[in-house]
Amino acid sequence: MAGEKKRNILLALFVAFFSLQLSAQDAMRPIIRQLTAESVSQTHIELRWKLPKDVTATALVIYRDTQPIATKAQIESLAPLAEIRGNANYYIDTVKNYKAYYYAVLAKDANAKLCDIVLPSINATAAGVQVERPVRNEIADKELEEEKLYADGQKREVPLPYLNMLTDLHKKPNQLKAEVMQAGKELAQGHEKATHEKLSPHIFDEDMLSPAGGDAYYLFEILKTSFIKRDYAASVTSLQTFLGVNRSEAVTFRAAFYLGEALYYCGRYRQALMMFLYVEEEAPALAKKWIQSTLDLYEPPTT
Repeated sequence: MAGEKKRNILLALFVAFFSLQLSAQDAMRPIIRQLTAESVSQTHIELRWKLPKDVTATALVIYRDTQPIATKAQIESLAPLAEIRGNANYYIDTVKNYKAYYYAVLAKDANAKLCDIVLPSINATAAGVQVERPVRNEIADKELEEEKLYADGQKREVPLPYLNMLTDLHKKPNQLKAEVMQAGKELAQGHEKATHEKLSPHIFDEDMLSPAGGDAYYLFEILKTSFIKRDYAASVTSLQTFLGVNRSEAVTFRAAFYLGEALYYCGRYRQALMMFLYVEEEAPALAKKWIQSTLDLYEPPTT
């Protein structure tokens, strides 16, 4: 009897312990996984993570600190950096200094209760990340300072190197150079012959939903206010302005492609082709289709 009673007690303890484990696991859900942080420009840090397929988070709360985030008490002492939608899988943080930052991303459950379990390397970064410092060169800095000043003394950001391609977009179309035509034909080689009908607009998956912030958000706003409404002339102007300052590489590629599309729909095929040739290295299959269609629609001006 004593032995059986002992076994029953042990069994009850085991069941209680197992139930607590299940409860703890439930409390941890939904939880993000594989959180990473990476500097993408001199002012932006990009956070990315994965979500479980059955995620039920109502929101994700992002925290930032100058030391590793590892405890509930530390979370309680920090003000949230941002609160974003529950199914988001990235966030771009804008920073104005060169400190090393640590991040944690916590979920709110269906009752809007914060799941405050912090797991380093899972939903909290284990290493600090900081934006890149510009390489200083006194002579170059002086020249750059002179170039950045307008007549009224106001400053602007330095355009990206490839923007030299855009300086003549306001001009009337002229004859395409032979090498440009040849480059387009070689790139489009093997693609099915287009039918002289304009292609339907292409929108990248990253721009289907409103991002939490950063460069991607401003690009989304341009698409929403003009591109989606087929106001392509306004899109050209907005995208040129957007690309006139330094942007992260991924956002720059998408914006340049949208600019090519906007020019294409405006009938400015010469300039559109230049943009599609610029982005073809990032998306060769997609660029092929648009380059072929642009060449089919392009009619050299008569003299």
